[in-house]
Amino acid sequence: MSEQIKSVGKWVSIIERYGQMYLERKYQKYGIGHGQVKFLLLLYQKDGVSQDTLAHQLRMDKATTARAIQKLECVGFVRRQPREEDRRVNLVYLTGEAIKIKQEVKAILKTWTDVITKGFSQEEKELLLEMLKRVADNAVDYFNELERR
Repeated sequence: MSEQIKSVGKWVSIIERYGQMYLERKYQKYGIGHGQVKFLLLLYQKDGVSQDTLAHQLRMDKATTARAIQKLECVGFVRRQPREEDRRVNLVYLTGEAIKIKQEVKAILKTWTDVITKGFSQEEKELLLEMLKRVADNAVDYFNELERR
């Protein structure tokens, strides 16, 4: 096997770059980028969570999270509200505008998955997904171990 083929990171990087370009083009009409979509997707699963929770779930720093939420707030997709028990904590809620685009946001992501798995059997798609999850778990485990040292 050639060195080029052995580099899993290279191929993941290529897929990520093209995925970002695709998503940037598709979400441009909403005034958001692929970075903000990650937050919308989490909020579609559970609305009214803290910025810290969002940062933790996406493994992003607080500053990046604050900028993404601010951008979503500026375009009218989320609103922040201080938690009653602790006014220092902002809870993030979807607006009606964000709920209106939920199906299209998800459809755009599904279309990208269809594009990059074109010609794959259902079994191959499931195997690829399982393998990618394992790769991601290995990366998370590695960094969790580093943090414990």
